[in-house]
Amino acid sequence: MAKVTAGEDFLFQQVFDCVLNRIERKEWKENEKLPSVRQLAAELEINRLTVLKAYKLLKQHNKIYVKDKVGYYVQSEEPVFEICDHPILTANVSKSSLSEIHQAQVDYNFSQALKDPNLLPNHYFSDYVKKVFDLYPKVLATYATVQGDEELREALSHYFTKKYKTVLTPDNLLILSGSQQGIHLVAETFIKPRDTVLFERPSYSAAIDIFKARGARIQTIDITPDGYDLDQLEHYMKLYRPRLFYLNPTFHNPTGYTVPAEQRNS
Repeated sequence: MAKVTAGEDFLFQQVFDCVLNRIERKEWKENEKLPSVRQLAAELEINRLTVLKAYKLLKQHNKIYVKDKVGYYVQSEEPVFEICDHPILTANVSKSSLSEIHQAQVDYNFSQALKDPNLLPNHYFSDYVKKVFDLYPKVLATYATVQGDEELREALSHYFTKKYKTVLTPDNLLILSGSQQGIHLVAETFIKPRDTVLFERPSYSAAIDIFKARGARIQTIDITPDGYDLDQLEHYMKLYRPRLFYLNPTFHNPTGYTVPAEQRNS
């Protein structure tokens, strides 16, 4: 393991990244014991409190767990339960308060953005579904490919190529089961613990939950009918150096605002 450079701000974060990288590279396997605080501090030639702080942060992000009076271990994909004098079971599940709000019995539920079913062309959908079943009688008994229906991806690639004059093949497209799957894939791909993600305020609560589950730090900026305060946005970009900016510039959820064209080009 490379020596951690002393004298830099947030030294424990360097230890955090160092240990996390080794875990992700599978140098330490699931449920394998990590070096003790004393051992790792000696190896890196740093203070034991710095290592302890890094280990505590890794534990907060469910990357490691601790056995009392034994040491720290790499967290497994399955939740590990610690038995103590007063057993408390804990699992690696990020609970969303929104699910509880959705279950509330109310006359008007403003926590969900749902269409009135009467506004949909239900008769058209019904007739079209019958045609699909006639053309593809086995569709209900089979799974689609992971990347999505090939015929649909081919049709979309032709549309985007013609509409936006871009080179796009069916293999460049991935059909999602919903917006939350797409947000989850983005978070899994780009976000590491302690990365800052810039969000509009207000924003889509499920997206906030997804990024928080990755250990991201959320920083917000107001959205108005006139878009964003670009001076404030520039300041936040320099101050927080966000990994990405999660935004919904067209028919924003939940306000319905659309960011002006001049700001889109900035």
